[in-house]
Amino acid sequence: MTSKASAEKPQEGEQPEVSLLRRFLREPLLHFLLLAAGLFVAQGMISGDERELIVVDAEAQKYLFSQEEDLRLRPLTESDKQRIVDTFIEEEILVREAKARGFTDSSRVRALLVQNMRFFIGSDVPEPTEDELRAHFEGNLDTFTSPPSLDLNHVMFSDPDTVPDGILDALNQAEDPSALGVLDTRLGYRLRFLDQRRLVGLFGVEPAKDLLAVTEDDREWRGPYASPAGSIHFLRVINRNPPRTPTYELAKDWISTHWLSAKSNDLLDAALDDMRQNYVVVVEPVEGGRND
Repeated sequence: MTSKASAEKPQEGEQPEVSLLRRFLREPLLHFLLLAAGLFVAQGMISGDERELIVVDAEAQKYLFSQEEDLRLRPLTESDKQRIVDTFIEEEILVREAKARGFTDSSRVRALLVQNMRFFIGSDVPEPTEDELRAHFEGNLDTFTSPPSLDLNHVMFSDPDTVPDGILDALNQAEDPSALGVLDTRLGYRLRFLDQRRLVGLFGVEPAKDLLAVTEDDREWRGPYASPAGSIHFLRVINRNPPRTPTYELAKDWISTHWLSAKSNDLLDAALDDMRQNYVVVVEPVEGGRND
């Protein structure tokens, strides 16, 4: 007891009030009260902002970046990534606004909620004139130019266990290769105008790279390529299609649809600028992603 009492006595030359203040500051209860007060103030600052919070977390970004990189068969630029994040934020705003307007009864699917909102906002676009369509076509020739594509022969085996040994040699020597497999009712025996994105979508990243690397004089069959459904595919490049720009007359319906879409997007952008004021958007930093 003597040692404790002596420890609490003021040191020589120290004012009693100062000693009491130091003892008070060492009290655990005071620390708790200060922490609680700080949290209360912080909560008040956050709750004072009545806008909804949208968080684009790092894992979601990595997933979106990975998907797009697979389709493009190249690393994404920072500009590419920013567009992907911006699109995600816009769609999230549209989904929440769709629910606020009662569109939840029509579909719980995110893409359809976004589609409903796009139609709701951009449905008042008037029909274009002939001059507007021609000007739109001339100003967007790149949009109406088809990308390079491949024509392919195609043989499928629905069951991997039924693929015979030496199938590639047999395909290369066969007069009718289709007789060696089964009919793919979705794709058939001949595939036409498959561009890079469609190749990736149908057969995957590595098969698409393999097929796009085939030289013009190479007529060998290639495979096996396994689909996500488990079927096995063999393919042969039979033609390379260069980019093509249609005539105005041939593409008029497409041009009209694209014009209406562009004008609807203008209305949508303006509406999104207003809607965005209702939200606080937080984009988490992405580290260690495949593209970093």
